[in-house]
Amino acid sequence: MNRLSLRVLAALALASLTTGAGLSPELRAQDYPAKPIRLIVSFPGGSSDVLGRAFAQYATLGQPVVVENVSGANGAIGLTRLAKSAPDGYTLAIGATTNLAIGPHLNSHLPYDPLKDFAPIALLARVPIVLVVSGAVPAKSVDELVALARAHPGKLNYGSIGTGSTTHLLGEMLRRSAGIDVVHVPYKGIQQGVTALLAGDVQFIFFPVFVDARAHIRSGALRPLALVDSRRSPVAPDLPTLPELGYPLEAAAWFALIAPAGTPETIVQRLAGEMRRVLALEPMKRFLDDHGMEAGDLGPEALKAYIASEHARYGRMVRETGVQVE
Repeated sequence: MNRLSLRVLAALALASLTTGAGLSPELRAQDYPAKPIRLIVSFPGGSSDVLGRAFAQYATLGQPVVVENVSGANGAIGLTRLAKSAPDGYTLAIGATTNLAIGPHLNSHLPYDPLKDFAPIALLARVPIVLVVSGAVPAKSVDELVALARAHPGKLNYGSIGTGSTTHLLGEMLRRSAGIDVVHVPYKGIQQGVTALLAGDVQFIFFPVFVDARAHIRSGALRPLALVDSRRSPVAPDLPTLPELGYPLEAAAWFALIAPAGTPETIVQRLAGEMRRVLALEPMKRFLDDHGMEAGDLGPEALKAYIASEHARYGRMVRETGVQVE
């Protein structure tokens, strides 16, 4: 081999060491993070946005976490971008019930598999869901709402944050379990839905962030009837749950930190540890309490199992209700 060839090989070897090319992902992960981290939020505003920004604010990874809103298609566009990103820990996302557990059952052409294309990191928060009626509706209980709907078939409207969302499925499950004829009206987010509820365009809605409605509830403009859960919430301990009232509906909106599949385990564990630290901070605890949210308590393996179980559960709900994307 001549001297020129040796110099070329030496230069290539030096470049490999300088850039990290040729090193195993685990070795490169030891220096993580060496640049800012992008955090994709798949919905415009709402719980996922405030949670993503709270994590970005309190994370101390040595590099900034930059939130990027990539909304559309019930959160599918953001997760599609994540699935196509390099599995190096520099692109993360907030996954949610809608785009991880429900959407895949409504769209068989999604360009990602929620159980194979992502590396679960940590459950960020769980958000209780409440059945709320307009103050103009005379029903003071779930039974009274059901009786009103039966007395006026096809006349009561319920709102949701979008076709195929958790709130839509719950409305259909209530319709089915109670044997009532009500009309679904989808909106492009919870704020539009609440505005419609206040205006009387819809008579009830399943509201995923109870605390945001406190002012309207205090004024009497909105009236909470029941919590969609198997247990009462510390946010509203006097509010009964639908199961204890005889309606077998149980659900919650949940939000998780995820990465592309193939992300090195050392990076996944580093991020999971950071999430545990952030959720234990007093300012973060106050933030979650103020927003009526419960801190997540699942790490990578437990979260993987939880997403799989939720995916299966919501699949059954989709099949039972016959919900389709319009």
